[in-house]
Amino acid sequence: MAIEVRRMILEQSEFQAILNVYAQLNESAIPKGFVVGFEITEEDPLKAFVNVQMQTGEQIGTEIDEDAMVTALINFCIKTKIPVSRKSKKTVKLNNGKVSFDMSLINPGFTANA
Repeated sequence: MAIEVRRMILEQSEFQAILNVYAQLNESAIPKGFVVGFEITEEDPLKAFVNVQMQTGEQIGTEIDEDAMVTALINFCIKTKIPVSRKSKKTVKLNNGKVSFDMSLINPGFTANA
């Protein structure tokens, strides 16, 4: 059985930019505004506290979970034309201070020639 794994490793500033684009969507888990910062609050499962500056200038904070982060990363991949398999298992982890987005797909039909 073959397993395909694709991994994106992002600096925290790059991930913040992705969250910022995600915050502009109407169906986002982040309030619409400018993401001024975020802090990872829990590693397993991954959770983050996101600070957002509203159009009024007021800053509010909200917590997002791994599912919201995966959605933000999928949105980024779609916008930048990075292929994403619908069937792949998608996870987000923190590795050495960087955000790691993994997409893994198991291909049970694959066999090696013997």
